[in-house]
Amino acid sequence: MLTAVKNQLTTNWHPMRLVALGLGIILGINWLTNSAPISGFLSLFFLFQAITNTGCLAGQCMPNQKKGVDDDRSEFIEYEEIK
Repeated sequence: MLTAVKNQLTTNWHPMRLVALGLGIILGINWLTNSAPISGFLSLFFLFQAITNTGCLAGQCMPNQKKGVDDDRSEFIEYEEIK
């Protein structure tokens, strides 16, 4: 379990993930200095997305599909017409 968390934190750092991390830090500083609750919520939201690499950052809204899995759903299906 710890290796999975470590791999998630240390891999796939693309520019949008760095932007979300920076935005989360900036909003967090704003929240601490000005006591703005909306900035705090948005800060936690962006920090969560950046750290866990979830959400729609850079068009990654689709769940990861396992590659190499042999899916046998393309078999021929016969239909019978009922009158």
